[in-house]
Amino acid sequence: MSIESETHVPRDGHRRAQEPAGQGSAPIVFIAEDDPSTLSLLRDLAEDRGWLAHGFTHLSSLKARLGAEHPALVILDDELPDGRGGDLARDLRSDPRAADVPVVVCTAAHPVRQAEIGDWAPVVAKPFAIDEIEHLLDAAARRYAAGSGPSVAG
Repeated sequence: MSIESETHVPRDGHRRAQEPAGQGSAPIVFIAEDDPSTLSLLRDLAEDRGWLAHGFTHLSSLKARLGAEHPALVILDDELPDGRGGDLARDLRSDPRAADVPVVVCTAAHPVRQAEIGDWAPVVAKPFAIDEIEHLLDAAARRYAAGSGPSVAG
C-alpha cells in the first residue's frame, strides 16, 4: 500500500511555513518517486530551497493533481508501479495543462533508455550528486521567478 503525501515533515522534524498554492511566491514541484528515501531526499532538497513539494509514488496520482495545480517543475522517476516517467514526460509535451511545465526524469535506467528519454526531457542519472539536484531546482526557480519558458536544461 502506498500513501500519496501532500505535506511533508522534514528530517529535522520542523514543518516549514509555506504559502498555500496559488497565493504567491513559493513555486510548486511535483516529484514522482517510488523509493521512500529518494522521495524524501528530493522533497527535503526542494523545500530547503523554498519550493512547495508534493510527492507521489504513482503516476496516476500525479496526473490527477495536474488538473488542480500547475507546478513550476516536475521530477519523475522512470520506473514507477503504474508506468514510466519518461513516457509521461513525452505525453506532457502535448498536454495543454502541462506543456509549459519543465519536466526532468531522474532515473537509473539503462543508458539507451536515458538517451530515448532525453528526446523529451532532461535526464539526471541515478545515483545523482546532491549539487546536481540543487542546481536543477535553482535554475527552475529562477525561470519561475522570471516567468520564462519551460526549459530547465542549462
